[in-house]
Amino acid sequence: MMELTMATRKTITKAQAVRYRMGSRAVKSEILYVVCAVTGYHPDYARRALRTALKPREVKARAPRPPKYDAEVVAALEKCWAVANAPAGKRLAPLLAELVPVLRRYRELDIDEDGAVLLVSMSAATIDRRLASASAKLIIKGPHIPSLDRC
Repeated sequence: MMELTMATRKTITKAQAVRYRMGSRAVKSEILYVVCAVTGYHPDYARRALRTALKPREVKARAPRPPKYDAEVVAALEKCWAVANAPAGKRLAPLLAELVPVLRRYRELDIDEDGAVLLVSMSAATIDRRLASASAKLIIKGPHIPSLDRC
């Protein structure tokens, strides 16, 4: 027997829900038995699914997460990235633990202690996401280095 997708199961349940709501106890038992046999649902779940299938669901928009890294931290990240000669986030992440204190000591990086802690704890994937716009500016467009046989 081939497994049904969740969308198919919901369609079957919704189609039977109208008959289930209007049916007598015997009709409801029969419909419940058929839905369980076809979808593989447990009878308790099928009963609840049939009752709620025709009720409109309220979908609430989730509040966006507040940004963890402000513009100051991202600017400091870009500076560290440029100093390290633009490595990928996977290589830059472990380097930040040593680079940030050195740059702060020589006043090359103007960031407070909280920002420095955030910068050092940033993951490689987040570093890549935050540096996407800066690294896009480095992509060379147009004709590249000419070949030596033209000279």
